[in-house]
Amino acid sequence: MKQIFSILLLATILIAGCSEDFLDRKSLTALADDTFWTTEADAEMALAGCYSNLQDRNLFDSNPWAGGVVRWDYMTDDGWVRWGWMRGGAVSRGEHSTTDGLVSSFWNQCYQTIVRCNRVIETVPTLGEDIISTASANQIVAEAKFIRALIYNLMTMTIEDVPLVTSIQSVEEAEIAKSSKSDVVNFILSDLEGCVEDLPAPGADDWGRATKGAGYALLARINLYNENWTAAATWAQKVIDLGYSLFPDFHGLFQNANEINDEVIFPVRFLRGPDENGASFAAYWGNNGINYQEALPNLGEDFFCIDGKPITESDLYSPEVPAENRDPRMGATLVTNNSIWRGNVFNTFSKSRTGYMQRKYTEEQNSENHFDANEDFYVFRLGEVLLMKAEALAESGGSADEIFALINQLRDRDSVQMPHVDQAEVDNYFGGSIVDMVRHERRIETAFEGLRYIDLKRWGILKERAIDFYMANERANNSKLSDRHWLGPQQLIWPIPQSELDVNPALEQHSEWN
Repeated sequence: MKQIFSILLLATILIAGCSEDFLDRKSLTALADDTFWTTEADAEMALAGCYSNLQDRNLFDSNPWAGGVVRWDYMTDDGWVRWGWMRGGAVSRGEHSTTDGLVSSFWNQCYQTIVRCNRVIETVPTLGEDIISTASANQIVAEAKFIRALIYNLMTMTIEDVPLVTSIQSVEEAEIAKSSKSDVVNFILSDLEGCVEDLPAPGADDWGRATKGAGYALLARINLYNENWTAAATWAQKVIDLGYSLFPDFHGLFQNANEINDEVIFPVRFLRGPDENGASFAAYWGNNGINYQEALPNLGEDFFCIDGKPITESDLYSPEVPAENRDPRMGATLVTNNSIWRGNVFNTFSKSRTGYMQRKYTEEQNSENHFDANEDFYVFRLGEVLLMKAEALAESGGSADEIFALINQLRDRDSVQMPHVDQAEVDNYFGGSIVDMVRHERRIETAFEGLRYIDLKRWGILKERAIDFYMANERANNSKLSDRHWLGPQQLIWPIPQSELDVNPALEQHSEWN
């Protein structure tokens, strides 16, 4: 009691001794709207806060304890997580619930990003010409709208029906019901189309910021994901017309020494250092390689041999050295048995239960902290844009020759030089389906770029590929791999986190999860 009284007495003396000016001073540590938004630099700083959220380990970074979009590839037929507690493991096994950590952390980070974007979008136009020019204000708002659309697109492809929050909310307005997926998609398409021309032309001056190329690519992807084939092809062509070019070295493309190049359209930037934000999405310990999330044999087996034939047809295939005489993108994507890793012939089975490990994005020559890396993550690059247009044309009955020409650009890279795709390949190996051929090429080109999970989901083959095929083939060949089960309709739509339902009575859980 004596101690409490002494503290109260001291506080009273201090307050009484403070001048009125001192008591009226603004916070020296917090940013307030009436003191912050006074210069163009403030607007740029607020926008930088939107970009920085993309670096979060539940969005475009990841590590063994978090589950960004890279981890989603390991919930498919491309890979699995080695330790059952890892984020994404429960989703891939059909064991997740409304309290799953991957889903709740993703939800929280998405809305934190959306809130930051909304503040920029709503506030910057009110600053006036004496603080910021109309052109600069329009560009900053367009960049924030791009980020917001990017996040909502991820949410509509996983959680689907989500609250559509487009303005700054008061506490009283915070309880909001979910909107339908179609309404959210229509909003972000219209919103982005209305501002995309305010984005700057591509260039290296502000590398890592959204440009017209990024805006067009996002519009292509949103339309592709929602089966608007004509619009997807049109926006993809607008990206192509901007003059991007494929980086000739497919392996080098994913090394930090080359990350500023003419193929990359929009990266999330990372930089190693005590005062920076380094990446950990492709991290590993020592010389082991990435063995806490392991590539599955089916991915490795899907790469053709250099004679243009699958391994089941080619005389060039050697199971002892799986990457030998194969599509060079395989060796750039995967570490396989008896391949070179960090300068030495590597026995992958001594480190991986599957015999395959991710090479793409890894800092193979660097001995510094691999959980604080310099690797940028490419959200959009020309290689995938070519595939988006090819898929849109294939799905809508477009010209086979045009589709083949798009695919053959990828195969003609200096470091790839694979035989051209033609109708004979489609007939012989894809049952005559150009759509299946394009999907195969998309898997080969973009493995471990955070796209496979959504691809399987939107194609309606998530159960077939990530569950049924896995259980019939992968686990049968290696009993150490964990079981995967089909949860039912819940597997196709992520739940609204229970923590959100508890605090927002206006929210209703998806019917599949009730």
